[in-house]
Amino acid sequence: MRPVRRRAVIVVLPFVLAWAVVVATFVGLRDRLPDPLATHFGADGKADGFTGTGAFLSVVTAVLLGSGLLTLVPTLRLTKGLGAQRFAVALGYGMSGLLGYAFAFLLFANANADADVDATRASRVSLPLWQLGIALAVAVVMGALGVLLASRDAASAAGPGKGAAAPRLPLAEGEVATWTRSVGSPVLLAVGAGTALPGAVLVAVGSGTGALLIFVGLVCTALARCRVTVDRRGLAVASWFAPRPRVRISLDRIERATSREAAALSLGGWGYRVRGGGSALVFRSGDALFLTLTTGREFAVTVDDAATAAALLNTLIERDRPAAGECG
Repeated sequence: MRPVRRRAVIVVLPFVLAWAVVVATFVGLRDRLPDPLATHFGADGKADGFTGTGAFLSVVTAVLLGSGLLTLVPTLRLTKGLGAQRFAVALGYGMSGLLGYAFAFLLFANANADADVDATRASRVSLPLWQLGIALAVAVVMGALGVLLASRDAASAAGPGKGAAAPRLPLAEGEVATWTRSVGSPVLLAVGAGTALPGAVLVAVGSGTGALLIFVGLVCTALARCRVTVDRRGLAVASWFAPRPRVRISLDRIERATSREAAALSLGGWGYRVRGGGSALVFRSGDALFLTLTTGREFAVTVDDAATAAALLNTLIERDRPAAGECG
């Protein structure tokens, strides 16, 4: 099987299996299910929301197969193996396991509801809290399976942190150079607008939750377009319209710089991400600059022409280190 096809199967498989299990459960219990189904429960575990059987299958299909499709799209653009995005694969496996179990249990709970009058059966469905524990356990097991399969992907042998070393940028003694690029993220812009606008509506109707949504939306919008700059001071990433939020990494904190292609999900998703061993500013999939810091941690930012930025940084680092040694 070709590498791209194999990765696609690995990524989509848990969502398709979860969907198939839920549909098979629905077909097997169809004659015992009330219509509508109890699908939402209050803090006391009692049903307080209901969905028609036809609509339930539509929701299951949209959520599970839609999530699988959204996860698949960036995978098809990968030039490296799944080992670089173990976290994203594990998250997909865990989510599919959690949702698949939850949907299947809802069907069993509705089928086993006891009532003398069929029309009132759904109102008597309850959700024991211990079932949430089982759903989380299934998610953990599925997530671990996702990590295992991603780690075994043969094409990922090079590992996520082994980008090709960037060449040095030739500079004459005393010559000064600056590299700068703007980078935008349609995803962050859409999330920002999609969060801030409902927040404004909630504020207008007197809901305190709206203020939080507006704040989150403004932060996403601020990060939707940034300018990345490399100069003798190091690396700086600043918002397009304000001095804050801003990320600055001084030259003396950088051990070396490299560049390589990276998928947004392999770095943890869009925005400012904190992951094992480092952090990243992710605007989109594609060319990315990776900094190995003197602490051993890694910082990454997705930006075009990252190879030139890495080359300039490596040159400035080499120039700066001897001077630091003489001062010592």
